[in-house]
Amino acid sequence: MSDTPHPHHFERQHERLDALLHTHLLAVAGADFAPALQHLQQWHRGLLEHIAIENTRLLPHVPEGARWAARVYLLEHERIALLAEEYTARVQAVVRHPPQDEAARRRAVLVLIDAAHALRHVLEHHHEREHSALAHEIPLELQEAAWHGVEGTGA
Repeated sequence: MSDTPHPHHFERQHERLDALLHTHLLAVAGADFAPALQHLQQWHRGLLEHIAIENTRLLPHVPEGARWAARVYLLEHERIALLAEEYTARVQAVVRHPPQDEAARRRAVLVLIDAAHALRHVLEHHHEREHSALAHEIPLELQEAAWHGVEGTGA
């Protein structure tokens, strides 16, 4: 593991994605389901791009003796992608069949917020794993090349 300081590429990418998900959840909390779906779709596209970059440009370079093997991150990415798909399907169902009264709207809001909880929990732990280990184990030049031109990098 390197002792040299690394720019916060992972943190910046995760903060960008978290902000998009937060915007989605604010729309859900306001029962603005169609805009919530649009925000979620934007987040989901960003998430899939993020996972693809990590899987193809960074994880092949996890060194021997790393705190966690690349396989751990790959499995977590699969789980996150599955949870994101399942959650997106729930939001799409609400948009396709909008609640017809105030009580139903409130129930739909609560169901979606509850459904997002598992996804957010897995994301939080995954991000922490990447911040505490992967960001320090992948050479800086590889990180910079991987995230170059991706929104939120400043590159």
